[in-house]
Amino acid sequence: MKRRLFALALALLLAVSLPVSALARDWYIDEGDITIRATENGQTVSQGDTTEADDAPVIKQKDSSKSTSNTITIDAEEKTTANVTLDGVNIDASSREEKTAGIRTTGDGNVTIELDGNNSVKSAADAAGLQKNNSGNLTIKDGNTTAGKLEATGGRGGAGIGGGANESASNITITGGEIIATGGNGGAGIGGGRDSGPNSASGILISGGKVTATGGDFGGAGIGGGNWSSASDITITGGEVTAKGGTNGAGIGGGWNGRGGNLSVSISGDAQVKVQGGDSDYWAGAGAGIGNGGSGGGSLSTANGDEVEPDTSGLTENGKLEYYAPGKNMATDAPEKVIENKPETEPEPSGDHAQPGASAPVYSVTDKDGNAVSYTAAREGDVLTIRVDAAYARLTLTADEAQALTAQSVEKVIFVTTSATSAFRPADLTAYASEAPFVLTHDGKTVTFTAGETDLASLLLQA
Repeated sequence: MKRRLFALALALLLAVSLPVSALARDWYIDEGDITIRATENGQTVSQGDTTEADDAPVIKQKDSSKSTSNTITIDAEEKTTANVTLDGVNIDASSREEKTAGIRTTGDGNVTIELDGNNSVKSAADAAGLQKNNSGNLTIKDGNTTAGKLEATGGRGGAGIGGGANESASNITITGGEIIATGGNGGAGIGGGRDSGPNSASGILISGGKVTATGGDFGGAGIGGGNWSSASDITITGGEVTAKGGTNGAGIGGGWNGRGGNLSVSISGDAQVKVQGGDSDYWAGAGAGIGNGGSGGGSLSTANGDEVEPDTSGLTENGKLEYYAPGKNMATDAPEKVIENKPETEPEPSGDHAQPGASAPVYSVTDKDGNAVSYTAAREGDVLTIRVDAAYARLTLTADEAQALTAQSVEKVIFVTTSATSAFRPADLTAYASEAPFVLTHDGKTVTFTAGETDLASLLLQA
């Protein structure tokens, strides 16, 4: 009996001494400002006079049809991760004092935000909608079965998601959800605030979700820097992404006068990306689709932003990058340029010949040994440009395939390798009844164009 009582007492002692995991609970933003803190000892949530341990708080709103000016602060110590779920909050802090962000992250650790339902946040002047001030990573995700959305709008000078005025933003990751990020005047949609300096937006990664990032007027980039600010290291590996610059801002890259940075943009996988530079105005030129913002100081000295070529070599057959001219309607107008990495396909047969008008590409790009090589094909209007990152490459197509390109309204093909550029009209090839394919070869700076033994160099155009 004594042994049994001793064992029971020991079990109770152990149970009392073991740490108790904090259970998630609902917190209502309409009841006051909320602060989440993650430390090496766990995570707590504070609201008013209440502070409780909570490793996975869910922040809600009793009546989301009416906005609240209450705010959320998420603080993470170094080597910790603060976790929070937003579930139907509607925060509008625009009436509060300057630099008040609707949602702000702080500390040296990481922050992860799960999205459930529809969430909206607006901030006061000089603050980002969702302001990232923590030095670790900010991850926005939609990882459960409940669809999540976040609409984040910066106040004057602040990004939609990222830095406030005069503040940069780095290490932002979006893996899912529907994200609508709109910068205030001079702020990026996602990235730096106004006047945030060189490389003010870096380490931005989008791997999933549906993301629409629009720069604020007066020079904010869609994704990148605010006005007078440049960007670096932007990576998109998946999802649907639309990046539109505000007036003079790049779609992806620098804001107005946002030069001098070290912009590196990579688009890969199944990513579906649309970019559009902001329009020109009296003060500066239009922003690049991907590159620099427009520059200038008046109508007599305006200049459009320089384009920067992104790395699209990792695009799959389902991935696509579309450029839209400034001022065009991205929903209804055709893009001015499209970059895809489609696999080699044969045109559909019709008897012994290919069907004219078959889906492109109706050609092959090979090396010296006849092996297929990686290339990018971009169509701009009636011009198809094929690029190969090599000194030697061979573009081959048949008369029927040339006819197919003509049927697709391709009037000119430009072939670009690292050492040479050449061009021809597909319609010019249809006059030849040769059974031999047409072969355009770049061997360093040497260019040849043949069909069997026939030299077709005379058909080459000025590129």
